[in-house]
Amino acid sequence: MLGSMRLSIAGVCGVLLSCSGAPVPAASADKEGRADVPGAHVVVLGSGTPVADPDRAGPSTAIVVGDVGLVFDAGANVLRRLEAASGRHPALAPERVTRVFLTHLHSDHVLGLDELLAGAWVLGRDTPLQIWGPPGTRELVDGLRAAYADDRRVRTEGLEGLEDRGSEVAVREVSPGLVLRSPGRDGVEVRAFAVPHGSWSTAYGYVVEAGGRRIVISGDTAASEAVVEACDGCDVLVHEVCSGAGLRRLGEGARAYHGSFHTTARELGGLALRARPDRLVLTHILFFGEREASIAAEVREGGYEGELFVAWDLAGY
Repeated sequence: MLGSMRLSIAGVCGVLLSCSGAPVPAASADKEGRADVPGAHVVVLGSGTPVADPDRAGPSTAIVVGDVGLVFDAGANVLRRLEAASGRHPALAPERVTRVFLTHLHSDHVLGLDELLAGAWVLGRDTPLQIWGPPGTRELVDGLRAAYADDRRVRTEGLEGLEDRGSEVAVREVSPGLVLRSPGRDGVEVRAFAVPHGSWSTAYGYVVEAGGRRIVISGDTAASEAVVEACDGCDVLVHEVCSGAGLRRLGEGARAYHGSFHTTARELGGLALRARPDRLVLTHILFFGEREASIAAEVREGGYEGELFVAWDLAGY
């Protein structure tokens, strides 16, 4: 049964890949994820927002170092995006992913968490899932596990006979600073830093040092010098963005809201100019009626002249 379920998911992912649009020239990248980058690989699993864009899954970014896959945020459809990415990066097979980091607890960033808790276990994960996140993460996970209690009981005590160990979870609520240091050939160090995200009391970005690269994931944030300090010449900066041109067409309340929660493309161009990443990757893209090329142009207007990519799902950097 498990084999047929994996084949079904692979079929769905094949359709998703064939439907993905091509990136704009200023944002070109292999939409299935590059496998030729030495060291740590960045794969955008979901580049979307709460907007129900069928081509963009909920926000999620993976970093692959050898046979280790780290997932940052778990938006809707993360399980299928992992399955699609696993052809290039076997460490991202859903049943092999055991380390998840949450930037904050907005629903669009965690709607796929139950897919990882329950779905990846059904697909064969046999070790506990580890989740790092801000205060409130444990309560969220406990609630999801309570919701799936009958499912776990039937799958372990019924005819499927699954091992319960793979359904277990370890939650660590973290503060800014070092949250993970994993030694060895594929050693990884992950640090959290605080970012401003509107009404949220706690939201994080993450700095990942692995495979000879330093990668910064902004999470959702208003324009913040914390990102500049965290990057400071990093190899890759994966940053959320909204179109300033589109935002100006919205009502006063919407402009105030998004200005407090998010970073406009022009603001990001100025931040990136000071942060000096080798590559700037735009994700969690709020278009507000604009297109990829115009958002890239707004970033350039802000002053950034380095490599710039407007992410699509499964693109790699």
